[in-house]
Amino acid sequence: MSSTAAASAAKRVLQRRAIQCSFSSVFHIRNTGASLKEAHEVETIFIRAVAIPLGIMVGVGGIAFARKKFFPPSP
Repeated sequence: MSSTAAASAAKRVLQRRAIQCSFSSVFHIRNTGASLKEAHEVETIFIRAVAIPLGIMVGVGGIAFARKKFFPPSP
């Protein structure tokens, strides 16, 4: 396997782990000996694929709860 192919395979593994890992695991990648660029890339993938959609869902749920609690439907 050439170094380019190995790097590409490693990049796919890092991307897959970024999406599948827990929040703390993603940010511990820096301590595993990965380069700063690789760690930042994995963190960015995780934030875009998991944290942003989660934040949106929590926001929508909070708005729905507040609307129901503070603006109840008229009887």
